[in-house]
Amino acid sequence: MNKRSFKIVSILVLIGVFLTLMMAQGKAEEERKDGYFTVYEESTDKKIFATARVINIGDRYLNDKNDLYEVTKIEGDKCFARFVERVDVQETLAFAEAAAMAKQTIDDYNTLKTSELKKEKVIAIYHTHSDESYIPTDGKSSIPYNGGIFKVGETLKSALERKGITVIQSKTPHDPHDSAAYQRSRRTAVELLKKGPDALIDIHRDGVEAEEYLSEVNGRELAQVQMVVGRQNPQIKTVNNFALQLKAIADKKHPGLVKGIFYGKGGYNQDIYPRTILIEAGTYKNFRDKAETGADILADVIATTLYGADYAKEPTPLGGKTTEVPGEGKKSWGSLVWLIVIAIVGVAAFMLISTGGSKELSAKIKRFMGSEFTNFLGNLNKKKQKVSEIDTENNISSLENDKSDKNCEDR
Repeated sequence: MNKRSFKIVSILVLIGVFLTLMMAQGKAEEERKDGYFTVYEESTDKKIFATARVINIGDRYLNDKNDLYEVTKIEGDKCFARFVERVDVQETLAFAEAAAMAKQTIDDYNTLKTSELKKEKVIAIYHTHSDESYIPTDGKSSIPYNGGIFKVGETLKSALERKGITVIQSKTPHDPHDSAAYQRSRRTAVELLKKGPDALIDIHRDGVEAEEYLSEVNGRELAQVQMVVGRQNPQIKTVNNFALQLKAIADKKHPGLVKGIFYGKGGYNQDIYPRTILIEAGTYKNFRDKAETGADILADVIATTLYGADYAKEPTPLGGKTTEVPGEGKKSWGSLVWLIVIAIVGVAAFMLISTGGSKELSAKIKRFMGSEFTNFLGNLNKKKQKVSEIDTENNISSLENDKSDKNCEDR
């Protein structure tokens, strides 16, 4: 085989591998049209959750109590998962300031910087599955190119705009509802990113029974929301951190709004931006107004997560405050302490490296605490003594002048 033939074969192999990976990801991002999966805890057979999304071994789920499970076995429509750990989602809020200082290290720094420089609060919304609808309200589960899901997006948009946030909602359709829908919606997402949004939200609805999402939050009956994070994503850590922060704020302010976070094998276009999230707003068997109620409350969670609790506060008719997060003052002090600790550790590490080792650093500190520190104190004492002498001379001079003035008056 000559060099030219080898190059052609190599290119074809790479193309084949790429297409295989794309097909595998597309398969992972598909949703079932013939039912749904129900996931049970393997040790107790207790139901964890149900979803119409395709489930794979290794997928994870964080439930409303923040218990994390991992899928270990799939038998038809029935899946089993093992308990992994209970996640402290509130920890993600304690390091929010530190994360903000380090955000220039992420891949999408330039896009984030553009958003910061213009200082306008902007959120972008789009819909990969633009046909998704709600049977009790829309009459069908799917309305090609103009699904009821757009109405849910409009509700979220209006709620955010009432908080002074600019919202760009794309109603570009990405039909048909197939495995290539995310590839088509990727173009929409990329176009929205050119507007410099602070967050990018893809709104969907699930395909399970109504009871799976129906709940009551703060006295309002609604369809809960569920977040989806893609596991085939090089920046899953940053996306997951955003998702956990959203859930932490929701748990504090609107307990029960977020039913969980599903970690699926797909990518869901979350590799293009660190603050992007897929939201399931209820299911196709819920009345659409229930999903809209959930979206209306979700707006408060998103605004607080992105812009802080102070931003979300608004005066009440009696002069009080609303949308206050319990313990928010403590969070700021805790973050400040952590930043100081990080700074001290950083300085210590720099000194250790620059001196060549712990012995050299220890010797320098001893020298400083010895002769150099003594000299420093000596010079400081000399300065104090000199200042004291000058003050004494000034006092004597002042007394002599007063005495002279008195003699003149006596004459």
